[in-house]
Amino acid sequence: MLYVHIPFCVRKCRYCDFLSFPPVCADSIGQYLKALEREIEAYRDPALGSVRTEPVRSVFFGGGTPSLLEGEQVWRIMDRLRAVFGIEADAEVTIECNPGSTLRHKFAAYRRAGINRLSIGLQSADNAELKM
Repeated sequence: MLYVHIPFCVRKCRYCDFLSFPPVCADSIGQYLKALEREIEAYRDPALGSVRTEPVRSVFFGGGTPSLLEGEQVWRIMDRLRAVFGIEADAEVTIECNPGSTLRHKFAAYRRAGINRLSIGLQSADNAELKM
C-alpha cells in the first residue's frame, strides 16, 4: 500500500489531530505537489527504472482534504506513482473527500486519474456538535 498525504484543508478544525493546514499562499498546493513528485522520483532505482518488482495493490490519498486537488494534479501524482512503484492495473485507489470540496467535474477527472474508491469524511452534520 502507498499512502499519499495531502496536508491542505480549507481551514484547520479544532478537533483534528492530523497534520493539516490551509494553503499559506496562492501556490502552496502547487509547490507541495512539485516536492511530492521529487520525493516519489527519489525512490526510483536507476538500474531498474522503478523501486520494486512487486506491483502495488492499494493507494490511499489522505490528509488534510485531498479532494481540494484538481483532477490534473491527482493524475500527475498517479502518473509518477505508476512509473516508480508499478501499481497494478486493478489496484484499489482511494481519495478522501470532503463533501464541501468535491464538485461533480472532479469525480470524472479523478476517475480518469485512476481513482476508483472514495472515502467520504463526515465527522458530524450538526455544526453545534462540531463546535463542541
